[in-house]
Amino acid sequence: MLIAALGMVAYLAGAFVTDYDALRGAMRNLGWSGAALVLGLSLLNYVLRFVRWHWYLHDLGHALPWARHLTIYLGGFLFTVSPAKAGEAVRGLYLKEHGVPYADTFAALFVERLLDFLAYALLAILIVVRYPDYRPFLGLAFALAAVLLILAGRPGLPRWIEGLAARRGPRVATPLRALAQLLQSSRRMLRASLLVPGLAIGLVSWGAEGIGFHLICEGLTLDVPPMSATSIYAIAGLAGAATFFMPGGIGGMEAVMTALLTALGAPLPLAIVATLLCRLATLWFAVFLGFFAIAALEMRMFRPIARPST
Repeated sequence: MLIAALGMVAYLAGAFVTDYDALRGAMRNLGWSGAALVLGLSLLNYVLRFVRWHWYLHDLGHALPWARHLTIYLGGFLFTVSPAKAGEAVRGLYLKEHGVPYADTFAALFVERLLDFLAYALLAILIVVRYPDYRPFLGLAFALAAVLLILAGRPGLPRWIEGLAARRGPRVATPLRALAQLLQSSRRMLRASLLVPGLAIGLVSWGAEGIGFHLICEGLTLDVPPMSATSIYAIAGLAGAATFFMPGGIGGMEAVMTALLTALGAPLPLAIVATLLCRLATLWFAVFLGFFAIAALEMRMFRPIARPST
């Protein structure tokens, strides 16, 4: 929570210090309706991804009420500013109370990350066509996604891990069995009937945030077409994912967004302001919502689900 609060303050301070006049002009050009639209596109991203998440857990046999489940899902965003966004796995602590094993939560998180990574790569194709220097990076991203899909889809791998666990002591066998269960659940969620619509949701949801980035650039009078803005956002997202140990991809994503905007002719101060505003409206807005969701969960504002008697 402290990191999240300091991060939001730092981003706001950075935008003010870089070019206060540009920031004020952008907010004036966007207006309340434009700012609401940018945040609304971010909300669309969160809601669509939650629908996919809810669908995955339902397919694994877990029935959860929408309101409760949505609050748990949003609560994970408070911990987005963690290495590889791994802190979002905190959802498992709340879902465990409702009969969802940790392995299923981690499997859903793994599949969500994998499909989002692939969606980023597909959305980034346009900007890579224009800037060939990024082609090896994008090719590596597609190769990594393909390897993960193949490994997660191999039916024999969980059985092999189970066999390995049977020959080990309890300390090693327990995590190995959890890994085998995670892979089994992941394979189920990666079958074609779920993979294709799951990827489509990723394309639409992250594309929405790319359009929000375009609107921010428009407010700063930067000539960045919607498709270019979406591709810049996507390749920057891949860069953020590459900085695995940086909380929420902070650093890598901002550097690439700013560099590509300046390559398109944007003055450096405006490019920095556009990047910071975009991150405030996407990453830090999610953290802000996550704070209230976690507060609601901790204050027990929702009644626990009644479990059937055995």
